Amino acid sequence: MFHNIFGGIHLDSRKDGTRRKSLAVMGVTPERVIIPVAERGDETSQCRVSVGDTVTEGQPIAETAQGVIIHASIAGQVEAIEPRPHPNGERVLCVVICADGTDARWLDHPEPVDDPAALDAEEIISRIEQAGVVGMGGGGYPAAAKLRAARGRVDTVIVNAAESEPYITADHRILLEKGDAILTAVKILMKAVDAADGAVAVEADKLNAVELLERKVTKGKLNVRVAAIPARYPLGAEKQVIKTVTGREVPPGGNAIDVNCVVFNAATAYAVYRAVKKGRPLTRRVVTVTGGAMTQPRNLWVPIGTPVSEVIRAAGGFREKPDLVLMGGPMMGTAQKELDVPVTKSTNSLICMLGWEHHQPAEETVCIRCGRCVAACPMHLMPLLVDKELKLGAEVSELLRLNVQDCIGCGCCTYICPSAIPLLERMAQARRLVESAEKGQDGEVLP
Repeated sequence: MFHNIFGGIHLDSRKDGTRRKSLAVMGVTPERVIIPVAERGDETSQCRVSVGDTVTEGQPIAETAQGVIIHASIAGQVEAIEPRPHPNGERVLCVVICADGTDARWLDHPEPVDDPAALDAEEIISRIEQAGVVGMGGGGYPAAAKLRAARGRVDTVIVNAAESEPYITADHRILLEKGDAILTAVKILMKAVDAADGAVAVEADKLNAVELLERKVTKGKLNVRVAAIPARYPLGAEKQVIKTVTGREVPPGGNAIDVNCVVFNAATAYAVYRAVKKGRPLTRRVVTVTGGAMTQPRNLWVPIGTPVSEVIRAAGGFREKPDLVLMGGPMMGTAQKELDVPVTKSTNSLICMLGWEHHQPAEETVCIRCGRCVAACPMHLMPLLVDKELKLGAEVSELLRLNVQDCIGCGCCTYICPSAIPLLERMAQARRLVESAEKGQDGEVLP
């Protein structure tokens, strides 16, 4: 059983290029990796290595301001520690490692455990923390910090494998090929936060994954529910998946813990399994490499920090010059102007599009007050009124009344607008105005 959400849109899935492609490793270790040590693009970090040091795969090389440990994803020599381009468009501090041709691994990690249930909650969280696991669905928030905040305050753990954006199949393939590990991860996470219920949310059009997990749950007599939810965008968003799976609605300005839930992406859950059961750090992740410009669309295990150009080469390169390269999905992804930016822990896809595949900007016309943006907004917001307020001078009090801070940036409003008004950009502008005003009230200097 599932609960309907308000709003949302139906999109052409465009997943046929990779949904049947098994997970594969890159054929060749990248010559060098560029590992951001400021995972969210705006943090300082403390490096544990220096230029010229020799490192092994899995060796801790830095720690972010949020306490996330960053590990080397290949063995080699530290070539540079300097600001480099980041997928978010900024320049952030990175450790550049040049491969030395070996596969040496760091050995000083927690020992594997046969039965994760034998560990207590703090031991589980400590292992996750040492492994450097973060939210891999896009947020990048430290998983250990999230678990500590949720401990004793939630009753439901949800692994979110909805993957509602077009093209992306990374989580789908993880469910199909690592299903036992995902279900074990749910039990691990439930114990870590002392939750009674667990669920894996999968879109109903991924029937093979739903059936596979249900068989495993039945065979293992697990207290985990497989929730087959509608294939509707943006059901991959945290608040929407909570509503769909549990019927609980996160209040304005609130988060999952406010409704006694904690949510983790499927890739994060697999990283949790490897950290707790295997004692392995997060050094690589699955990336869907697809789009009309690609020669061989694939789902690849990619070392963190691998330049985008190397990942594209591992998928056969371009068969045609792409019109647009996106990191992330076509609705919420970030366009990449350079191909030397690195894969991060939050990179789930590289979509290399030809002109016919993506929306071509049309000339903005006057709002016709059709209300489609209101009907499509999953957060019950009114983008047309926010746009009007910005044009009238943007009173912060009015923007607060319109709850612009609850916007999740899904882009449904822009997608559905017949007047080609860039409502997503207007909502982001309104959020920035509110954030600046709040900082000013706190006595901080406005930019």
